[in-house]
Amino acid sequence: MELRGKNALVTGSGIRLGRAIALALGEAGCNLALHYNSSVESVIQVKSDIEKMGRKARVFQQDLEDTSNVQDLMTRVCEEFGHIDILINNAGIYPPGPGKAATPEKINRVFNINLFSPWLLISAFASQLPKDAQGKVINISDGKIFQYGTDHFSYRVTKHAINTITAMFALELAPKITVNAIAPGTMLPLQGYEHANLQVVADRQIPLRRIGNPEIVAQNVLHILSQDFMTGHVIRVDGGEFL
Repeated sequence: MELRGKNALVTGSGIRLGRAIALALGEAGCNLALHYNSSVESVIQVKSDIEKMGRKARVFQQDLEDTSNVQDLMTRVCEEFGHIDILINNAGIYPPGPGKAATPEKINRVFNINLFSPWLLISAFASQLPKDAQGKVINISDGKIFQYGTDHFSYRVTKHAINTITAMFALELAPKITVNAIAPGTMLPLQGYEHANLQVVADRQIPLRRIGNPEIVAQNVLHILSQDFMTGHVIRVDGGEFL
């Protein structure tokens, strides 16, 4: 896909991976629909940075926990941009805890944000795409789910499901739309632990002995978008951490 002039929606675009992806798409020539929930100051800065590149950028607030409003988000985006060519499902939450500590209320929140909203956004994306247009969807998964663990139970379940719907939608939406996913390894400290020394993690756990960064994920997003003969794949970007 030629990216210059294309319209892209990035969920969770104000901070962390979403910010890097949005800026990379802007540098590649895309106009950006920047979704956020609460990071308003950050997303406004991203909008300003993209507009300085000469691209169109608009911000859209939506709490993806309320899945009844997902279609409204896509409708508002399309009213502003006409249609969207690229959907990046990045927004997510990462609550700790094992399965025995989970409750239906806690699990519902994680599932709504991490799984049900991406699923509904993919469906809405497919419906709004013009008949003569090609579309691209990239879901953000997680490298750690390739090794089972008892931590972050509900989060892990949703990311396993994201990989599954990536493959299933790749089949369902072909040949018009490609659907792929990226599974990052250690890129950033967890929110609230910004001063953690990740090099210790790299030395102990990552064969390449270094951590990644959001820009590496963004580079892989651009790579996938440039491919027109790849769909249904989950690309692991983890330095070998979860081999």
